[in-house]
Amino acid sequence: MMNLTSTSRSCKGAMQASVLVGAMATPALAQDTEGRAMSGDLGIYYQVHGDLGSGTVPILVLHGGMGTIEADFGALLPSLAARRPVIGVEQQGHGRTGGRDTPVTLAAMRADTLAVLDALDVERVHVVGFSMGGMLALDLGVFAPERLATLTAISASQNLDGMHRAIAEMNRNPQASPSPEALKLLPSEEDFARMRAGFADNPDGPEQFQRTFAQLQAFIVTDWGWSDEELATLAVPTLLALGDTDFIPVDHAAHMAALIGAQLAVLPDTTHLSITSRSDWLLPLIDHRITTAGTGDAAFDRKWDRP
Repeated sequence: MMNLTSTSRSCKGAMQASVLVGAMATPALAQDTEGRAMSGDLGIYYQVHGDLGSGTVPILVLHGGMGTIEADFGALLPSLAARRPVIGVEQQGHGRTGGRDTPVTLAAMRADTLAVLDALDVERVHVVGFSMGGMLALDLGVFAPERLATLTAISASQNLDGMHRAIAEMNRNPQASPSPEALKLLPSEEDFARMRAGFADNPDGPEQFQRTFAQLQAFIVTDWGWSDEELATLAVPTLLALGDTDFIPVDHAAHMAALIGAQLAVLPDTTHLSITSRSDWLLPLIDHRITTAGTGDAAFDRKWDRP
């Protein structure tokens, strides 16, 4: 694996395999409570914003690969939390959750996430996931649909083949130099440094950043994903959102939306790295998905009404 502390060119080369990177909006974020829920041998870090006893179904936010709650949802979370309780979870080896020696898998992340909801005595959530978190949201929709009221997957594909060919090929051959087309989509050296900063308080030390990166490189080339038949069984009201210059081609997202019967939104002039900073566009889209799903949460629906 390439040394992650090398030059800007090497940083871009190293990042070519991490197609699940988080967005870069990191404003200060007030939190009401934080804690850890045990999932097997690991304490999974979480934050809660708002009152889980309010009677409204909370929103669950799931970050992308190499991301954290603040890094990926810093721009969105304050507005979401003003309307309804929000739970944020940091996955295995990310942010303030320590690592495991076992591989990163969607099944493991699903179990860890459900362990947090169980510890908080939360039956159902409106899940909003970005990139790897969007993949996890889809996985929850397929394998634990009873825990979801609605599902919003941002910049998530059906499988590795659903990503742009240049991105998929970089993941299959991480030592190859990225093409000019792919280079335009990759994080800068400054972006890369901000991602590393999110691991400063990891229980296993900041070195966990490099270990997690290696685990995600291994994960992304496994057979994760869902067949067309599996996605067609997903019955949770779903929104798929992506940028017009994302890691996922628009036609692939349209294919997924047709299988699921999902709402589809393509944000203009938007990349994988910038999409979660587009809070002015994403918030009404999440609003529309929730309020058109017929959740019966009238008190919450009124909070989203606009003058």
